[in-house]
Amino acid sequence: MLKKFIKAFVIIFAVIFIINVIRYYSNEGNVALIKISGIITDSKARSWIEEIRNAKSNGSYKAVLIVINSPGGSANASERLYIAIKNLNKVKPVVALIDDIGASGAYYAAVGAGKIVAYPTSVVGSIGVLFETVNVSGLSKRLGISSFVVKSGKVKDAGNPLRKPTNADINMLQNVVNGIYEQFLSDVAESRHIKEDILRKYADGSVFYAKKALKIGLIDVVGTKATAENIIKKIAHIRHIDLSELGSEKSFLSRLTDSEFLYFLNYLRFKFEPTAKAVFYD
Repeated sequence: MLKKFIKAFVIIFAVIFIINVIRYYSNEGNVALIKISGIITDSKARSWIEEIRNAKSNGSYKAVLIVINSPGGSANASERLYIAIKNLNKVKPVVALIDDIGASGAYYAAVGAGKIVAYPTSVVGSIGVLFETVNVSGLSKRLGISSFVVKSGKVKDAGNPLRKPTNADINMLQNVVNGIYEQFLSDVAESRHIKEDILRKYADGSVFYAKKALKIGLIDVVGTKATAENIIKKIAHIRHIDLSELGSEKSFLSRLTDSEFLYFLNYLRFKFEPTAKAVFYD
């Protein structure tokens, strides 16, 4: 009896192995889907950039759909995302779809795509940069709390919450913000083919609903996911889209331990333990 079960186990395992190998290699779509959501941080950007690189190097993907739902975040991380998406678009078509919101750094990333689609009620824009910190110098003075700082330059501790910012602090930080802003503005103007003097009128941190963003030139189309997919079909010359979401795929090993295989192992265990009771939840 034991030999029969072992033989059955080997045969069924081999069948499941072959089925999962076929499933693993046949499930790959022809359009990569990358989702950028939440606050853009350095760690998140590294993960998304890795997905972008995978989409770029994988010949099975004829185009890429990037769905964005983010209010922005780190200036440096957003710029790196923009560069990665722009470089990807040079190799294969990229369409960005703005979901609820694509603002500030998230919009910066979006302009790297060849086309930008936004839902009718999406919030788009917020081209601008800010530096923000909390200052409790008034409170600390009342409480008799002060900081002791030894510094190599007068603005080295700019942003110290325990003292009032000086004019030198403000001027230095303003110059940094202005420099990053000009880079942001320049990249948007170049990518969206808008003259900088015209774009500057709207690039004061304001956000816009989709139709207004379209009128300004910040996006290409007001539509839905279906609209974005139709654009991909046209520019990538494909009839049918099979999306493959990056960052969510199972590993090959995890596919081999899918539920049907685990179910079979449980079945064998209870066969060898006839007194045991099994409960299965569907």
